[in-house]
Amino acid sequence: MITGKVSKVGIIGSGVAGLAAARTLLAEGIECTLFERGARLGGVWADGYVNFGVQVQKELYEFPDWPLPPEAPNFTPGEYFQAYLERYCERFQVRPKLRLNTRVTSVERREDGGPGWDLHFQTPEGGGSEPFDLVVVATGLYSEVPNIPDYPGRDGFNGEVRHNSEIKTHDLLAGRNVAVIGYGKSATDVAGEAAAVGKDVHLIFRDTHWPVPRKLAGILPFKWGMLNRLTATLITPYVHPSAVVRWVHGPGKPLVWIYWRLVELLLRAQFKLDTKIAHGRTLLPKRPVEIDCFGESTMVPRPGFIDLIRSGRISAHLTEVERFTETGLLLHDGDEISADCVVFGTGWKSDYSFLSQEILDVLGQDDDGFYLYRHMLHPDLPNLVFLGRASTFLSIVTYSLQARWLAEAVSGRVALPDRAAMLEEISLMQHWKRGWMPFSSARSARILLHMANYHDELLRDFGANPLRKKGIFAPLKELLAPYQSSDYREIVSGDWRDRPMSA
Repeated sequence: MITGKVSKVGIIGSGVAGLAAARTLLAEGIECTLFERGARLGGVWADGYVNFGVQVQKELYEFPDWPLPPEAPNFTPGEYFQAYLERYCERFQVRPKLRLNTRVTSVERREDGGPGWDLHFQTPEGGGSEPFDLVVVATGLYSEVPNIPDYPGRDGFNGEVRHNSEIKTHDLLAGRNVAVIGYGKSATDVAGEAAAVGKDVHLIFRDTHWPVPRKLAGILPFKWGMLNRLTATLITPYVHPSAVVRWVHGPGKPLVWIYWRLVELLLRAQFKLDTKIAHGRTLLPKRPVEIDCFGESTMVPRPGFIDLIRSGRISAHLTEVERFTETGLLLHDGDEISADCVVFGTGWKSDYSFLSQEILDVLGQDDDGFYLYRHMLHPDLPNLVFLGRASTFLSIVTYSLQARWLAEAVSGRVALPDRAAMLEEISLMQHWKRGWMPFSSARSARILLHMANYHDELLRDFGANPLRKKGIFAPLKELLAPYQSSDYREIVSGDWRDRPMSA
């Protein structure tokens, strides 16, 4: 819910979501201040592990209204992308609004009784507070606190224990026996780096997941198979399915089943998922691909990752860690691994400790996270917006569209429903996700392959045409062509209000 006149906005976080919010609101003439706890802007892009970077093609991960330069490398390296964010900040005059090394410690109701919130913060010089008409929480899904499971025996382990974020150079892995725990992007990246410079390398994971190839069958970029409306129609129907989708998943359901089994056959062959690992197990996932792709560890692995496992350079273990030993790890399947460096690629913990207890009580403490209207608002927390709590394959596009939606709402061009309707929509989303989507601590924020449906909702809310493809073949392109950043350029920049969508 957004009430009163909004002329001054406080934004917590200067990653992609925070920068998109500031750029869009500033263009509407709204004063913004960005609070960044780090010494550089960029959020996760300001400080990553060795050789980290964007895992999709560059045209899929760029601001719609300010694309990467033509010479930008594909699968953009992290340092290059952080520099791109710096240039974005300069281009749209966001830098004067940015306060680095400023950690928000508390968000409380305004002492003066006005609409909005007081932000309390800490800097190297001391603390302070400031009132804002509206506060945008743009800290993303995870915090700076590593998620490191507490396995027994760690105190007696003679080697080093690291989180993947600490692996800044190869030196920490060179010549060592390395055990990496996890199966997501960061875990497999670190295992690949260890394979290049270490001695024995072990990768330990509880579940396997269907990998996303950079190119389907080594030929077609994956965006053609995942980021179009056809795929969005064939996956589990959205919370508000269209008549076409209901038919496809009714009388047409056998064809849907056949389609996904063919996809699995392709991925099984392309990635050689029948590869034998420890104890005769394989890398073949248990869940159907159309369900598993909504899980926690969906990723585009680096080229050669599976080959490292097939060759034995990386020893893969489909099991769990039971405990540390003095010289390594004991696994649930009985294997004991010798390691002098254990790296946890197990992600990050959510941290909203800067929110007041009142706010936390309203949001709730469910294991799969808190649910919001349009993944942004709660009606009982007026003028508090979460931007960036929506996980898609094109997150930079999603956050930019959320920022546009917010600007339209603040300017009165979005007719928000009343409290009861918002709560009903939140409840519907919660029941829908819990009815079929794999559990994760961030399930409440997961959209992934349903991003086209979510983006359509945002655009329809403020009266923009959600069908963005142009030209004489637009209807065919709407069905088959992938959506990417450039499709939303006019929306994000605001130009869509000035001229109609061309045919």
